[in-house]
Amino acid sequence: MAYLRRFLVGVIGALTLVGVGTAAVGAQGDTLVSFDSMTGVAATGVNVTNDRGITAGGAPWVISSANGTVDHQGNVSVQVTGLIIPILTPPHNPIGTFSAVVSCLTLDGVMNVRTGPFPASAAGDSTINATVALPHPCKSPEVFVGLTRPNGAFVWFAMSNAEDGN
Repeated sequence: MAYLRRFLVGVIGALTLVGVGTAAVGAQGDTLVSFDSMTGVAATGVNVTNDRGITAGGAPWVISSANGTVDHQGNVSVQVTGLIIPILTPPHNPIGTFSAVVSCLTLDGVMNVRTGPFPASAAGDSTINATVALPHPCKSPEVFVGLTRPNGAFVWFAMSNAEDGN
């Protein structure tokens, strides 16, 4: 009887550890990509289409700060500050709304999914919170902030910088 009791306590303990470990991995593993900086369009990159099929804006852009996350459910959260065109007098953001694109590598190639527009100030500040339908799998995700033109084309003004360990 004592042997059976020790055996059951051991099994329950082992299962508890497995359950706790799985919950911890699930909580940490929910983030698909996170970043704490973005890079604007360089003067040499104006109107250039990148390897994700997204064309840069028609002017150079700089950004003061940015951070964001995308989780596996497609929840996108991006905060940009000071995303402006430096060659304007005075330097400012002439665009009234920004959108974000999450770009994924899939088994079929690149897939880009876009948020709707969110207000952007003349100082280049904007907060984007949306949910998009991500492809599965979504490998090597990159996040772009920019504008959807009237013809439906998206142009980017800033892109996420890769984080160590992601």
